[in-house]
Amino acid sequence: MMSWIRKRPWIIALLIVMGVLGIFVRQHLYRRQIWHFTSHPVTVWSEPFGHRTDSLALAKGLDGQIYGPLAFVIWHNHPIIADSYQHRIIISTHPWHIIATPELLVEDLVYMGKSLYFVDNHTLAVYRIEQGKPVKIIQFHPSPGQSEAIWHMAGDGQHLLLEGVKLGQGQYETWLRQYKPNGQLVQTLNVAKTRWNNPFEVSSHYPIGVVVRSFVVAPNRQLVIEVAGDNPYERLIQLYNVRNQLIRQTQFISPEAIVHSQLLGVNKMGWIYLGINLTEPGKALVEILTPKGRTMVMKVRSVPVGSVVYGAVEPSGSLYLLQSTAKEYCIVKWALVPSERWTWNGQVI
Repeated sequence: MMSWIRKRPWIIALLIVMGVLGIFVRQHLYRRQIWHFTSHPVTVWSEPFGHRTDSLALAKGLDGQIYGPLAFVIWHNHPIIADSYQHRIIISTHPWHIIATPELLVEDLVYMGKSLYFVDNHTLAVYRIEQGKPVKIIQFHPSPGQSEAIWHMAGDGQHLLLEGVKLGQGQYETWLRQYKPNGQLVQTLNVAKTRWNNPFEVSSHYPIGVVVRSFVVAPNRQLVIEVAGDNPYERLIQLYNVRNQLIRQTQFISPEAIVHSQLLGVNKMGWIYLGINLTEPGKALVEILTPKGRTMVMKVRSVPVGSVVYGAVEPSGSLYLLQSTAKEYCIVKWALVPSERWTWNGQVI
């Protein structure tokens, strides 16, 4: 047998080539787990707009836009909805569980620990639901000649984070603060001020040294900041650890000119979700950025009814997004699921 092979050197050469090729293929071709979103969203909750007890209310804002429920949060796969203009909170179990908030306008919601918190700008206060009723835990008192509002609230598992604005006497000021669950102020994280349309000045006395456009808290309690800027195609993102130290920054590049943007959430793998132009017909999308710089863009339907909160992200990566119409309030879900694919040099084939 060996003498037969020696008389045919091309066979030896072929075997060598095949061996080298096999080693090369093994080094570059392998199966890996790929994460992707389901191709079609699932409707999680939808109800008509109207003024009946089994419908949700609309109202016209000071800016002339029509608004519906202003916020929602996900709790054990159930949306909790702020039916703001009917002064109630709906827990979307079957049947509904209603929490009455008489004379209050719920503008943001957080579920942290075993408690539900909400913001009301009529009384300029933060409330916690206790035994089915709202109990005030934080009360703000604007200075004479100034007005104040709370823009956004989030929770990191141990603290509440509130973003707000002060306006008056020719000055515009934004702030970001951290509170204990009982309402006690822990610290101020950021203050930025401007006068008469001058550029913002950020106070160096606080750990967050940029102007905050929006923020979310990651499952690992990192604070994720969308930095305010005027580039219509870029959004700078900064990440801070639990000691409020800047650990890294990254950047979204949008295929569309950005009219409005809002951080929606972060999953347990560190993927950051940004909503872009969610109320702009034909321009609405969600862009996702991974820690390795990979981006995914999802075209979504624009929403004709305004809100404060347009989306939420579960630690698993599932995206909940408002996809309301003019007649119906609707929350849909895109699940993030794994699959195994063949890859060559890290690229899916």
